[in-house]
Amino acid sequence: LPPSGFATFSPMLHGRSAETARIDELLAAARDGRSGALVIRGEAGVGKTALLDYAAATAGMRVLRGTGIESEAELPFAALQLLLRPGLGRLDLLPPPQAQALRGAFGLAGTPGADRFLIGLAALSLLSELAGDGVLLCLIDDAHWLDRPSADALLFAARRLESEGVVLLAAARDDGFEAPGLPELPL
Repeated sequence: LPPSGFATFSPMLHGRSAETARIDELLAAARDGRSGALVIRGEAGVGKTALLDYAAATAGMRVLRGTGIESEAELPFAALQLLLRPGLGRLDLLPPPQAQALRGAFGLAGTPGADRFLIGLAALSLLSELAGDGVLLCLIDDAHWLDRPSADALLFAARRLESEGVVLLAAARDDGFEAPGLPELPL
């Protein structure tokens, strides 16, 4: 944090004004109660993570951050658990079948998370709950390394975002993360 009396840092990305404007539009819409999702796509080193960092630094809202980890790509729900871990204390606020499905997916209940529909609904409900009366920014870096069940649950939730005040930004390489139905921003 900057010393008292100093301006806060606002990152400026040279040559990315159109991309930052698109992110700014999504963040502004969330403040007005309209949710949205965007997949930022490009090759390694092109600036996807820098755009996620820009969003985090300028959002002025609660931020959840997750990352696809190559060594965990075969572990079901590992990425979803990493992203939603800060909200696990609110599972009791979800409808019981959704809460139980998410608990099972995360190994917190005796039954494994087998109902992918309920897990996707639970992810959406928990994101909405975490946004509360405010707004929530979810950032997912290296989405091309998400385990398939996590990717499916997050994409399910992202396609159903409406008026929760949630923005979901996912950064992925050109291949390895299919996101049908979601807008994309190629770099």
